[in-house]
Amino acid sequence: MRFGVLALQDAPWAELIDRWRMLEELGVETIWVADHTGHKGLAPGDPWFEAWSCLTALAYETTKPRIGPLVSPMTFRNPAVLARTALTVAEISGGRLELGIGSGASDYDHDVTQVPSWTPKERAAAFATWVERLIEMLAFDSFHPKREIPLTIAGRGPTILGLAARYADRWNTFGGFGIEVDEAVRRGREDNDRLDELCAETGRSVLRSALLGYHAFVPETPWRSEEAFAEVVERWRDAGFEELVFYYPPDTNMPEGSVAPGVFERAYTKG
Repeated sequence: MRFGVLALQDAPWAELIDRWRMLEELGVETIWVADHTGHKGLAPGDPWFEAWSCLTALAYETTKPRIGPLVSPMTFRNPAVLARTALTVAEISGGRLELGIGSGASDYDHDVTQVPSWTPKERAAAFATWVERLIEMLAFDSFHPKREIPLTIAGRGPTILGLAARYADRWNTFGGFGIEVDEAVRRGREDNDRLDELCAETGRSVLRSALLGYHAFVPETPWRSEEAFAEVVERWRDAGFEELVFYYPPDTNMPEGSVAPGVFERAYTKG
């Protein structure tokens, strides 16, 4: 099992740099940041830093972890501009960039950027076109320097899984909004089975990744103890997942008393 971290950029800048360096020292394989304009949970005056600016800084402040957005959304990212930005950060980081993309489901982002709401059918059609344009622009002859950039496609549903089977190196799911653990694992297993079928048709292999640790999505509590962490890992491994990405700090949106000191650090050191 591989382990990554989604390190939210919601602290003073000096503290973010300390977090990134600490995560590198722990041996975290991939450090992701959230590509949102903010979120509704921020209090007045709380910091929130733009994702690709953070990734540029991560490229300088770390040397080993892979870095990337989880995920850059169709909502406000023009595919040509995103391709140019990704190629730039890939070069700055020495080829450590992972490009995570999604169709964009944040109401906050929609409100702030004034992007029109889409029906599910409209969103799916737009995302398929957007992904194909992004891939075209990543390969565009006039865009240099060129680096290999693994693609992560995140989300659920037929369109997402179909695009992942055709284009992605990694498929990521966050499980769902406000559903119980058993139901999230069941959905994940079914999605993995369907992706197996689609990959058999395309002849491609796609890494299976789950984003966990945000209690409002799937109420896993991996940081109660090392035994609890092991149970979470085994549960998702059995559902066909090869990578787990956890939010950092570990107490992000966790119930009071569910984060024991040192469990996160020991889990990642062993991982």
